[in-house]
Amino acid sequence: MEKRFEYRGDLAATPLAEILATIDRYRVPGSLTLTWEERVRKIALDDGQVVTAGSNERETSLGMYLLRHGILKPEAAREAETRRTRDGLRLGQVLLQMGILTPERLNEMIREQVRGILWGAFDWTAGDVVFEIGPPRTGELVRLDLSIPEAILEGVRRASEVKRLVQRLGSGQTLLERVQGPLLALFPPAEQAFYQKIDGRTPLQLLCTKGPGGVPENARLLYAFFCLGLIRRIRGSGGGAKKIQYKTEGGTLGN
Repeated sequence: MEKRFEYRGDLAATPLAEILATIDRYRVPGSLTLTWEERVRKIALDDGQVVTAGSNERETSLGMYLLRHGILKPEAAREAETRRTRDGLRLGQVLLQMGILTPERLNEMIREQVRGILWGAFDWTAGDVVFEIGPPRTGELVRLDLSIPEAILEGVRRASEVKRLVQRLGSGQTLLERVQGPLLALFPPAEQAFYQKIDGRTPLQLLCTKGPGGVPENARLLYAFFCLGLIRRIRGSGGGAKKIQYKTEGGTLGN
């Protein structure tokens, strides 16, 4: 039977945060598959929650996560892999048998590993996106059960490509206005105070200097407000608009 898809897109045109925001508005369960060359990441969604995330990338595997964080030593990793292959078990089951992790610690590590897969997907600047409707079939014992708005906010906070986010908002002279909504409660008081400074008169470039953090952090906040439907553009500026510039570790960027 042919699969039915709700959405097909391109991350080069629409970032993941905006795709997730669209899915959240319709509250339909399904699986989001991101494909970039040979890399694949899947995000399972149900009832407005991110249930889990997975990847075919070796560097995102549980074993690699544990090695990077010094929880699993190389010699133990080799033994665990031998047992896993021989006995046909999951790595987590082997680590429990070896006494390296307790069930509680294993669940904690899997949850953090899965979160890392999810956050990393927010940095993909290209790739095909397919959203398939239907209850996700994950087979996973550990669930994130993170609300989609919370996932969007945290993913945007961690995004490394700030320039791209700013470009989604407009030019330096773009004006933004508030759209009141319950999702403002996700933000701490200092960020809610920044939200109140969005008045429909202050241009984007100046707004990025008025928040609780540096310009890149403030730009991320504005983009998060935008994705969560808390602000909208009034108008953009012409081709002669001033560029937004801000410092990053690699130098000065502008849009």
